[in-house]
Amino acid sequence: MKKAAVLSVRDLSKSFGSHEVLKKIDLDVAPGEVICVLGSSGSGKSTLLRCINHLETPTSGEIRFHGNSVQKHARALSDYRSQVGMVFQSFNLFNNMTVL
Repeated sequence: MKKAAVLSVRDLSKSFGSHEVLKKIDLDVAPGEVICVLGSSGSGKSTLLRCINHLETPTSGEIRFHGNSVQKHARALSDYRSQVGMVFQSFNLFNNMTVL
């Protein structure tokens, strides 16, 4: 029997002006599953992850965490961000801060 998805993305699209970066992306992540997003430079991998983590606002589509929409309420988004994260490809995210 298939387990319910921990993270579910449906029809996710993201445009910057007239440039459509993501077009109707669907994605499910099952409990305990590890996934990898691969693609050439400029194909939208980072934009997808930034949308999933709400560092970018999707143009359209829905993101659900344990079946609940994370886009509807600020409190739900805070709870979501405390449980879902991403590793940035740039090591110097905040050039004015150090580990200490």
